[in-house]
Amino acid sequence: MSPLRQRMFQEMQLRGLAPRTQEAYTTAVRQLADYFRKSPDQIAEEELQQGAMRHQIFL
Repeated sequence: MSPLRQRMFQEMQLRGLAPRTQEAYTTAVRQLADYFRKSPDQIAEEELQQGAMRHQIFL
């Protein structure tokens, strides 16, 4: 498990998120990484905004 994913998992545990919520968040982050073809910590805010506008998602 990557350090970033481990940190995300720990934060979700500390916040008491339900297992299915944790699974949904982990899946969403993985899909984001797949879409941009890079690690989530390497995705710039501008890329997220452009991607959201392209797909009509409002952040």
